[in-house]
Amino acid sequence: MKADSLYRLTAACLITHELDSVVKMTASPNSLGSLSNVEQSVLIWGHIPIVLGLLSVTESTMRASVRYGTCVFAVIHVALHWVYRDQPIYDFGSMASWVLILLAGIFGAAYLVPAKAR
Repeated sequence: MKADSLYRLTAACLITHELDSVVKMTASPNSLGSLSNVEQSVLIWGHIPIVLGLLSVTESTMRASVRYGTCVFAVIHVALHWVYRDQPIYDFGSMASWVLILLAGIFGAAYLVPAKAR
């Protein structure tokens, strides 16, 4: 698989996981459930320009350092979720959340493997 595809799959899983996170945060009384509907909408819709900006920078500049950093983060992100999985307010125990987290890490790790070894 080409490196571009591995990076895009990593980014897609991370972005979808982030959306899952926002939905869980706005629905959970332990985290941001006390926000008003307007504040929750601002939080959710505020992610659009941030994600769009990051994707635009990465795709338009084709900077390997940004892609590399994203993939390194995806691998570290799996470890962080594993370490914090038993915390009382951890909301990512569902199968869907773990699939997104693990896929992002797997695709990120595959991107980091040199092309000759793939």
